[in-house]
Amino acid sequence: MRKFNIDRQKLTFTVAVGTLMMAILTSGCSKAEEGTQSVSQDYDEAFVGMCFDDAYPEDTHIDENSNAAITHLALEPLSCRAPHDNEVYYIHRLPATAEAKLDTDEFFEDMLDVCEDKFEDYIGSSYQDSYYEMSVLFPTTESWKLGHRNAICYAFHPAAKKLDFELKGVDE
Repeated sequence: MRKFNIDRQKLTFTVAVGTLMMAILTSGCSKAEEGTQSVSQDYDEAFVGMCFDDAYPEDTHIDENSNAAITHLALEPLSCRAPHDNEVYYIHRLPATAEAKLDTDEFFEDMLDVCEDKFEDYIGSSYQDSYYEMSVLFPTTESWKLGHRNAICYAFHPAAKKLDFELKGVDE
């Protein structure tokens, strides 16, 4: 069973929020303090096992002249033991040729395929058999110019409930 049956309007919003997060994804889970204290580091320090919350609209700025082009995002990474929305399970380095495809549906689908392929290695069960959902953050054309070259695969609760544990090896 595939879990990609999202309506187009919701998918567009999800892509916009996902690309929002990409602008300044930072550090979290194992590098964060064990309480609810957040840490803030550079985007390039995102790592597998990082936990973070969804972005709030007041912490983001979207360029209205472009589809989902994000110019700013404030994101507070969290310890995985603190309540959080998402966990990074794979980071894919994009080739230079990806720049020409960044804003296409085909690129988004390709990145979802990459994330689905890597899901089991981290979670412990295949995406089709897992209870958890996944998505991907990737650079916008604007953030590519700033040096962002990674697609970041992350997992979350299917009902958008907060998690307070690591998903690594959860095998659900």
